[in-house]
Amino acid sequence: MNQRHLPNNNRPREHRRLGSHQTPIFLVVLVSTLPIAILLVVSYFQAIAYAKNNLESIIKTAAIETKELLGDADNILHRSKVDLQNADPQTAAKILQREIYNDFRFREAAIINSEGLIAVSSLGVVDPPLPISPTIKSSFDLNNPNLQILGPGRSQIMQEQSIILILKGSGNIGGIYLLVDPAIITNVLTLIPDLDLGSDGFIAFMKSDGHLLSSVGAPPQDIFSHLYSPSPRAIQVTQTTDDGNITIVGQVSRQWALRYWRQELLIAAPFTLLISGLLAYLFLRQVRQANTLDFELKRGLAHNEFEIHYQPIIDLETRRCIGAEALLRWRHPQRGLIYPGLFIPIAEQTGLILPMTEWLLEQVIQDQATLAPRFPELYTTMNLSPTQLNTGDVERLIETLRRVKDGFQPTLVFEITENTLVEEHGQMVQDAIARLKLWDIRFAIDDFGTGYSNIGYLQRLDVEQLKLDQLFIKGLEFDNNMVHIVDSLIDFGDRMGLTIIAEGIETETQYQYLRERGVRYGQGWLFSRALPLEEFDRFLQAQEK
Repeated sequence: MNQRHLPNNNRPREHRRLGSHQTPIFLVVLVSTLPIAILLVVSYFQAIAYAKNNLESIIKTAAIETKELLGDADNILHRSKVDLQNADPQTAAKILQREIYNDFRFREAAIINSEGLIAVSSLGVVDPPLPISPTIKSSFDLNNPNLQILGPGRSQIMQEQSIILILKGSGNIGGIYLLVDPAIITNVLTLIPDLDLGSDGFIAFMKSDGHLLSSVGAPPQDIFSHLYSPSPRAIQVTQTTDDGNITIVGQVSRQWALRYWRQELLIAAPFTLLISGLLAYLFLRQVRQANTLDFELKRGLAHNEFEIHYQPIIDLETRRCIGAEALLRWRHPQRGLIYPGLFIPIAEQTGLILPMTEWLLEQVIQDQATLAPRFPELYTTMNLSPTQLNTGDVERLIETLRRVKDGFQPTLVFEITENTLVEEHGQMVQDAIARLKLWDIRFAIDDFGTGYSNIGYLQRLDVEQLKLDQLFIKGLEFDNNMVHIVDSLIDFGDRMGLTIIAEGIETETQYQYLRERGVRYGQGWLFSRALPLEEFDRFLQAQEK
């Protein structure tokens, strides 16, 4: 059989059949739903990621503007602190007016004297001085030299809810403050085109103590605790200014974020369903074909639909045929000639590979008995299922040999692929080979050079031939590296005292090179394709003329 890699599967045949019927059903469901599932998952996470990235961009912009506002306020207050030293009330009022008029973001500036009274404002001299508001008085830390953010609250002069930015003064000045309209902080958000946070989304500006300064949307009343335990149904982004004074929190609901996802899904779903249906149909068709072949393989064996084609093995010195490799073909009554690439994998899965191998052995012996009177030196090679070697179970093969030989002594070579000679089964393989050799069977390593068995392990096997894989032979004319590989394989075979057979010889150049390198035998289309028994017989007769 020209399908070489046969799995070692020791499960009961009934279990294998059961799995072969259950697995396709599962795979059909998987194949038909997989595109929809992928679309749903990928587009879902894309929608969430898009909403989060968009919110992060908004929060980043707000943080930059807030940082700039606080920096400008800090500069104004420090500059005013210097300018107001020893200034009389009228001059102080003008200094404060100048700062306010130069920057529209601030609505009032004022001086708090050492007694805690508002003495001078950007609106003029306060006479008599007024007490500062309870908000400022209770929150203002006289020991903190840095800019402080208080409020929101109202001054005694401008009765508007404001954010209070205050700096400790010096001398007879207790402090200097600026009032900021809360809308100024959120004003940058109004510049973002098509800003839409949904019905329950928000962007909130908070002080470090958790008090809300300003917001867009509808933040919850317990926003500070909400900050550390956001709802799993929400997307939240948080950023704090460099000085840590203000934290900006943005949040949108996942339901809002997925609004475009649902729209896209309505458009893409029909196309996805169409693709899923097509994939399911194609897969079901393939499954039905495989299941049909499973049944038909059994019927084919029972009705003798299989046949053997023989590819001649040629003596490269004389170009005469000295043997042949038996290759299995299936003559299907409806589909015509089917090559092993389609039915061998199914035979492996269903356990039919063992009776198929026994059938092949029986037919090869019968065909060789037919040819032996006229071609007594002819031998036949056939591929052996690795299952029978790796498990050490060769009783069925021996029984077939005992039953079919009936006084005739066939000349047989069993080919075993290098890939099947796994070292963990080493002793079983050696024992199986030894038992078959008692029946005058010889062994060849097929596809030599493509496997993974080490040389030491191969040396322990009692084999007579090495077959060079056609992959190496094809590369002789085009790849210098392949030439070196082939030379190394030939030298190894010679040192081991093994007969070397080259597979896949197709050109005279390949033939001449191998012949010059001392390779004695070969096969390939240069000499002949694989032939049915009658044509092979005529091929042998033509050589006798």
